[in-house]
Amino acid sequence: MAGEGWQQVFNAGILDASTGQPLRGTELTHLVAHKGRLYAGNGYWMDTRGAANTSWAQVLVLESRGAAWKADLTLGPKHLRTTALKSVTFAVDANGKTLAAPVNLLLAASDTQEGAIHDSNIWTHNDDTGAWVKTTLPAGHDLRRSTRALAVHRDRQTGVDRIFAAVGAPGIYSGVFDSALPGKIRWDKKAELGPVTIRPMSFVEANGCLYASVGASVYRRTDGAAPVWEKVYSDDTKEHWELGGIRGLTAIPAPSGGGEAILFSHTDRIIRLDPNDNNRATVELNMRALLAQNWKTPVPGAIIAAYNDMLPIQDPVAHQTVHIVGVEGCIQRGVKDGNCRPDSHGGWYAGGSYLIRASDRSYRLKEVNGRWGPGKPKLVAPRAYVVSPFVEDEGKWVYFGGFDCNFVPALDTAWIFRAPIDVVLGAGQ
Repeated sequence: MAGEGWQQVFNAGILDASTGQPLRGTELTHLVAHKGRLYAGNGYWMDTRGAANTSWAQVLVLESRGAAWKADLTLGPKHLRTTALKSVTFAVDANGKTLAAPVNLLLAASDTQEGAIHDSNIWTHNDDTGAWVKTTLPAGHDLRRSTRALAVHRDRQTGVDRIFAAVGAPGIYSGVFDSALPGKIRWDKKAELGPVTIRPMSFVEANGCLYASVGASVYRRTDGAAPVWEKVYSDDTKEHWELGGIRGLTAIPAPSGGGEAILFSHTDRIIRLDPNDNNRATVELNMRALLAQNWKTPVPGAIIAAYNDMLPIQDPVAHQTVHIVGVEGCIQRGVKDGNCRPDSHGGWYAGGSYLIRASDRSYRLKEVNGRWGPGKPKLVAPRAYVVSPFVEDEGKWVYFGGFDCNFVPALDTAWIFRAPIDVVLGAGQ
């Protein structure tokens, strides 16, 4: 059942019309626009069919607004989720030489975890042939993996475009564009930062510097032939591998009017870090009170916001840039499957809630598909969102995707909705 102005465009359990391959998934982890197409990453964590019958993670593609979803890449055995999906661009090679034309690559990442063999793998899409090339990072085999973020940054000292991968406990790895390699990237053999205790979750470039979140801390990279990662923010929040710590690093205009600040989520807070003000940290929002007010129920459990990032979009009415931030929260603690509130999945609120941050630093809450109610699908967590890449949408539609199993069994719960920007930002539900 779709809310007013919303359209469900992917409901897990359908078939690829061209191959008959099942397009399923318990979670929709990523949405990425790349060269006029929309790509989606899914996952099968907590799938009730069990390991023997579970499909492995896929990258799906929507080639046009009116097309049907297709399976573009099946990652293969032991790849439970598409943990990262990113369109990146290189303009300078490993020698600091400007390329004849910028090279735009679509990358997907996932990890295998079987016994003592843990690998971090990255696939590069060949836009000419449609093939994907798999590369295994030289990060050993014996540490917990969770490749959650990719980013390209131009080193301000060497002038080289470098790519960075946050690969979980092994830390942060870097590489350079190499046209001679099948995967087009030559990865360093050692981590720039790591190993680490809690998985790194996000990157952002602000004021020309690259930042990364690792657990309860934010690090800044000092560029050069011998780069150094310096901790510029940390707090005493108890670290937790599954929650991941700080997420969604996003550059925004600094309140002072000069340079950029960094916005991120951490537990139940949205925090702003001001690098040009001695890395001063300001809590912009305590989410718990806002969620409880809108959901009309206490929120005593965990809160996760900005799974991957925060999406800047232009408000056509206010003529300002606002940011979309997906959020989920636990409204019933300590429940077991089958004994939870009807408006939840395992105790987590059933609606697909997202924050809208205005340029004046005010926040309000809305829900994908309108306010959740009986008969509507349980969405739980909008973890991905992107402005439509399709020409006919003229940049006026937004796609959302998500779900989070939160250790509760699920089946075919991955979803994608879309709506016009005026519906996404509208005052009502």
